[in-house]
Formats: sequence, structure tokens, C-alpha cells
Amino acid sequence: MFSVLLELPEFKVVNQEILSTHYLVHVEKKMDEERCPHCGFHTRIVHDSRTRKIRDLSVLNKPLFLLVYVKRYRCKNCEEIFSSSFESVASHQHYTNRYRQFIYEQVLGTTIQDISRKYQIAYSTVERIFYYGG
Repeated sequence: MFSVLLELPEFKVVNQEILSTHYLVHVEKKMDEERCPHCGFHTRIVHDSRTRKIRDLSVLNKPLFLLVYVKRYRCKNCEEIFSSSFESVASHQHYTNRYRQFIYEQVLGTTIQDISRKYQIAYSTVERIFYYGG
């Protein structure tokens, strides 16, 4: 069986799907504790969870998407609710940091429009990555 090696140490792979047009890798964060961004206390109390679809580098010329299981925590100290944070994915982004860097480097040799078409990414996304770092 074919297996994708992620090289993203903060995640553990839960499942992999090989589809005709792309790969889907279901992952979750290895750590089950988060530090509250509001007061700094550590918590393990899960409020709820969601799944985020994150674009990563292609594998064998096929797009790779991570389906990230994102836990939302409730802080025991201040009662605030917050989401897990990730080293490899910036807050509120739908692509990994290394994919952002890859797209930035691709634009250096051509135009934003060419990269938008080549990688099937919205022009505004490529523009944001190139001019504002993502």
C-alpha cells in the first residue's frame, strides 16, 4: 500500500485516501493539551472540534490536502474558548507554511497569473502570498 510521508512532526496520520485527482491525509495534533492564548494556563478540556482542509505540497504531481482535526478548548482558568494552534499552518490559513513558501518562490520566476493557473489557486491568494507573506 502506498503511504505519504508528511514530515510534519506535530501531526499523526489517522487515515490516507488516494483519489484520482489528489491525496487526502487525515491528521490530528499529537499533543492533547494547549496553552490558553488569553491567560497562559494549560488545558485539556475539549469544547468541540472541527475539520479544516489544508493544502500542502504535491506528491507525485498530485495535490495533497490535509484534513486536520482541530480541537477547540475551554480554558479552566478564564473560561475562554480557543482553537488549537499549529507550527506548520498559520492561524486562519488553508495551506501549510511550506506550501506558502513554495508558491512564493514559484512567483519569483514568472507572474502571479501564471502560478494561479498552473496550481489552480485563486489569483488573490497567490497575490496575498507574494506581497504580504500569506
